[in-house]
Amino acid sequence: MSSTCACKERVEVARGQGGSVGSKATISLAVLALAQLGVSADNGAFSVAMSEMMSVFGCSVADVQLANTVYALMAGTFMLASGLLGLMVGWRRTFVGGMVLMVIGEIVTALAPVVELLIWGGRLAVGVGASLVIPSVLGMVPLLFEGDKRKQAYGVIAGSAALATIVPIPLGMLVDNFGFRFTFGALVAASLALPASQPRASKKFDLVGAALASMGLFAVMFGLSRISAWGVADPLPTAPFTIFGLSPAPFIVIAGVALLIVLIPVESWMEREHDVAILPSSFIKSAQVRSGVVAIALPFFYMGAQGLVATSFYQLVVGLGGTSTALLGIVSGVPMLVLAMGIPRKFPQVNSWLVVRCGYIAIALGAIMAAFGVRGSELTSIMVLGTLLGGIGVGMVNSQSNNLVASAVPAHDAQQSGGIQGAARNLGLALGSAAMGSVMLIAVNMGLDARVESTAVLDEPVRTALEQTVYTYEGDLAFSARMDGMGVSDPVAGELIAANREVRANAGAIAMSTVAALAGLALFTTFPKRSKDAAGE
Repeated sequence: MSSTCACKERVEVARGQGGSVGSKATISLAVLALAQLGVSADNGAFSVAMSEMMSVFGCSVADVQLANTVYALMAGTFMLASGLLGLMVGWRRTFVGGMVLMVIGEIVTALAPVVELLIWGGRLAVGVGASLVIPSVLGMVPLLFEGDKRKQAYGVIAGSAALATIVPIPLGMLVDNFGFRFTFGALVAASLALPASQPRASKKFDLVGAALASMGLFAVMFGLSRISAWGVADPLPTAPFTIFGLSPAPFIVIAGVALLIVLIPVESWMEREHDVAILPSSFIKSAQVRSGVVAIALPFFYMGAQGLVATSFYQLVVGLGGTSTALLGIVSGVPMLVLAMGIPRKFPQVNSWLVVRCGYIAIALGAIMAAFGVRGSELTSIMVLGTLLGGIGVGMVNSQSNNLVASAVPAHDAQQSGGIQGAARNLGLALGSAAMGSVMLIAVNMGLDARVESTAVLDEPVRTALEQTVYTYEGDLAFSARMDGMGVSDPVAGELIAANREVRANAGAIAMSTVAALAGLALFTTFPKRSKDAAGE
């Protein structure tokens, strides 16, 4: 399809000319929203299944964190490439290919006999599948809609993602009654029911840029996810190797950052010499795109951190099951859904950046309340109120962020912006889970190591064993069982259990306070200069 035909098709569909074309656009939007719901629901199922998976596999919070990170990492690192691939082979093909991979991944996840296969087989395949589906969903919106209609369509897509936070309620019931294997098996059927979207014209593929971006982003996120298991500087016993006697995790992150820095001039050269790039210059040069990417990533960063910290607190400290944990999703999910869809529809002319600023403030306040809430050992009103405020903030930001990016670039690049939008979402989610999980686990280990060192009445073999232990975020019962298994005497065990309770509370509070600080800093990105090439809101 030529660019002229593509523009004509987009205008006709957006304006609903001819009646049937408008109906097709509406049906397509419903399909895209359903696909978004299916992809997001996968994360919900995995979240509510955390404690049950730990019981089945005998794995730790770090393993669950890695499984979550692998999914978001695979999805995020390949989305830039998929945004261009959709233009090359057609959105329908990338959509269907992604759904097939997701179904295969769900089957592997449901039947995995060991956690390693679940992580590196099931979650990896689902993540790669999502990297094809999401750019197809976000890339089709600029093709189908323009102006206020496009803003409303993005609101529907954002609302579908918010609806997925409520979907875990029935998923939680499945987990409690049938186990997580049946839960993921049920998602297979849901995935198979999703139809495909429309094709798009082909163009050249930026293989060099795709390789650099994928390797760089993978290295950054994998390194971050391994800091809590391998150490920040001094290597932990679980580190597979060392570099100059230090933990390899920071070196992997540095290598990834170096690749991403190299990517920018390479992409400029590819666009100038070959007229193709997975990261067009319009994305890099536009201040509104840069600020819009922050607006896309930050809510997902918050949700990644909230999902790890709050879910760990609910299930490992408070002792809630999958259903009870999922029911708390209503508190944040309803305002996310209502605001993401309602603001563009009821107030299409509202100042987008004003809405985003208010959303950042609500996210920061919600995170601060969560920081106070996780200091206790039971669910309190301040934790619920913080969850509500966080949901309000996410809904407000999500109602505007996707359209801010798409409207800041020329129409030629608007469809391809689905790749950078999807990458920002999933990398935000992965970074929130990995970085805040690392902060939390490092704080637990540093706090308990200090307490063990200051405890005088310890037999030397027991002291040595405790000093070599890599601690995780644990409830009192699990930590007490750990102390019994290591032969710690009852008086000392009681002292260390109290210490674990304190450092655990501090760790969760530090993680959520960090999220609040980042939301506050993000306010400074909400005053960009509007791009001259913007397509308009």
